[in-house]
Amino acid sequence: MSVAITTRTARTAVAPSAEAASREHDEVEYPERHWVAQSVWHGDAVRLATTALRNHFRDREDVLVAMELAVYYERGDETRWLQPDVQVVFGVRRGGNRSSFRIWQEGKAPDFVLEVASPSTAENDAWHKAREYARIGVREYWRLDPEGSLMGTELEGYAVSGGRYAPLERVERPGRGRLLRSRVLGLDLRTQRHNGATVVVFADQRTGEEFNGSLGESERRRRIAENRASAAEDRARIAEERMRALEERLQSLTGPTRSPERDP
Repeated sequence: MSVAITTRTARTAVAPSAEAASREHDEVEYPERHWVAQSVWHGDAVRLATTALRNHFRDREDVLVAMELAVYYERGDETRWLQPDVQVVFGVRRGGNRSSFRIWQEGKAPDFVLEVASPSTAENDAWHKAREYARIGVREYWRLDPEGSLMGTELEGYAVSGGRYAPLERVERPGRGRLLRSRVLGLDLRTQRHNGATVVVFADQRTGEEFNGSLGESERRRRIAENRASAAEDRARIAEERMRALEERLQSLTGPTRSPERDP
């Protein structure tokens, strides 16, 4: 709360109590922010990245993956907000229907942010948003160019270091060229064309398995998971049958024997 003080009206200013300040903060409205895709390709890139990450972390209840969810980062000031195209937050509950992400309630800032560039947002993403994300503690900041003509490279990744972002390392994958490595996600990232748009392809750092969030990719991953589960069940059944056969064999070899009869 701002109070104007003059020598005619008061000599000293009394700071509001903690209770009054809290009440004032609670009365502030933090509205949801609406999102409009800047183009078909922009929308495709945002949705595919969100879907891919949600599928990847689907078994983690403590990982929130959100698309276009406004992040408020100063309690009591509804003008201090950012709206990442895609964000990933570890250590918070996934459930619930948030209309915004308030850092003071969640206890932390997003860990990973992806901004998809458009002609009207590319410069703002590169300068203003980058500074603000670093300031509030976003560990990794990524930028994607869905058109292939708005940035120097199609995909850029940065990790915060000393309050600023430094470029992330590139790694070589046989047959796939150089990829950017996200330590926060535990994934490698590259780009590919999808219906004309440049989109992100994610790869598991352990297995090398790639996924991009498309329906076909999701279905393929679902079938792979089902096949793996079925194969594991088959292996368990075969092992159980072998164990049963072995037990029966041992029992036949070590069954009860008759004691030799004694002479009267």
